[in-house]
Amino acid sequence: MKIPIHFYRHNFSIILIFILAILLWYAFHGDNLLVDDSFISFNYAKNLVEGNGIVWSPGERVEGYTNFLWVMLFAFGLKIGVQPEIFTYVISIPIYLAGLFLVYLLALKILKSRTLSLVVLLLVGFNHSIAGFAGSGMETPLQMLEFVLVGYILWLGFTNGWNTKRTLFFSIVLCLSLLTRPDAIILVGWAITGWFFSNRNRKISDLIPLVAPFILLILPWLIWKQIYYGSIIPNSFNVKVQGFDGFGYGFYYLFLFSVFFGLFPFLIIVAGKGKSLVLHNRIAGYLAILILLWLVYIVWVGGDFMEFRFLVPVIPFIFIVIISTLTEFIKDRYISTALIIALCIGTVSSFYFVNRKYHHYRVERVEELRDHLYAPAENWAEIGKLMGQLFDGTDVTIAVGAAGVIPYYSRLESVDFLGLNDKVIPQIGEVFTNIPGHLIIAPLEYIVNRNVNLVIQPIRLMFNRETFFNWARVANWNDIYRFYLDIDKPVNNKQINEATLVCIPIKQGYTLVVWYLTPHEAIDNVIQEYGLRKIYLSRK
Repeated sequence: MKIPIHFYRHNFSIILIFILAILLWYAFHGDNLLVDDSFISFNYAKNLVEGNGIVWSPGERVEGYTNFLWVMLFAFGLKIGVQPEIFTYVISIPIYLAGLFLVYLLALKILKSRTLSLVVLLLVGFNHSIAGFAGSGMETPLQMLEFVLVGYILWLGFTNGWNTKRTLFFSIVLCLSLLTRPDAIILVGWAITGWFFSNRNRKISDLIPLVAPFILLILPWLIWKQIYYGSIIPNSFNVKVQGFDGFGYGFYYLFLFSVFFGLFPFLIIVAGKGKSLVLHNRIAGYLAILILLWLVYIVWVGGDFMEFRFLVPVIPFIFIVIISTLTEFIKDRYISTALIIALCIGTVSSFYFVNRKYHHYRVERVEELRDHLYAPAENWAEIGKLMGQLFDGTDVTIAVGAAGVIPYYSRLESVDFLGLNDKVIPQIGEVFTNIPGHLIIAPLEYIVNRNVNLVIQPIRLMFNRETFFNWARVANWNDIYRFYLDIDKPVNNKQINEATLVCIPIKQGYTLVVWYLTPHEAIDNVIQEYGLRKIYLSRK
């Protein structure tokens, strides 16, 4: 027994590096890790570099992204000649690695145990949601890094006090977190409150390094947003947050998280010991307060349709606080150890629940988000590329519900009929679902008046060869409802009674069916040149 312990103690640095390497491989191994929403950021970055401004479509100023700094990073990558699909790994891998290492360091400072800190690192690194979004092309790993870094700096301030350099660095990181995602305002408020409480001998001059970065970075950014977009609030906020209606889904989202990762009993223990934790371990208790604030925020915005993406920034804190609570207040070492083992089992068992059961609960796991882009039965990336090839150099306009990869690769003028990248739809949108990001949908009249030529809805209108021929033989007016638009509501005071569908072959024996809404010469030429099948539907 002494030999393994001796090896562990004297080779700990090597063990830590090995674990970090395993966790990095786990998050980034395999191909096609990107998800559709990441291409929205890519699209804004590409338009900026091409001289169209930070817009989704040229000429339409709408802030459909919520990750300004992330978009700027991709714009930089494009400027130096690296496409976003590659550049995302160039920046995400070191960001994620730094985040994991900081998780270990922060856990070590709070738990004062290398072994327990390794347990936290493993729980975080093997968390299905954290690892899944690490290479997704989204800003999630950067936001997690910023949260953990703020927590680490705050620990330094709580323990060693504050000086000008530490306060300035602290403030800059907070500003970067706001530029990464506006909801970091919760982190900022929590962190600055912690600064005030832990810096009781402060002078007026101490506020300068704290306030100056906000004046120099955040204030100009907000002024620019107001001038450029006409609002400092992202358009996606208007689409996703609908008063109190989302509270139920937000609670449901948190319930799924706590159950699927086996955290429910541990969160109850933390809640019961919360006051004592604040008194016994200030920084762990203060992290618990941030977790609570963040959970309230998630309920307020109504959760998310993606697998626990919104929880990723605070998951490291959740594990640190849980283990801190178990070791601080459960005096029997065997019981606390057994509970920590049970916590680890919850992480392992989550692989089964998330991968086998998750899709039944109206929240999409990471693998499903990836499959939208690259799986043969959906293949949105190929749809976008094909549309770009067929209609390159034309003014064909498409309407999509999948607003990322299809518009990005097609380079066609696009209408996002779920409204994230459209200023008008949040004002006139019709009720669609209660799923975040899919709450409203554009009226068909708006789509028609925008002169949309093709309506693309690949979720319900992509068929393999056998299914396509069977479907085509019996296609009828009811199939037009597959596009989700309200076809029964009059358009410009006239009811639509006829529709034309065009069948476009995609790779690997699949066919995409699109709604040919507004005639266009370029589309007619493509139909004739490639002999595309047309299906006419009539209400009568």
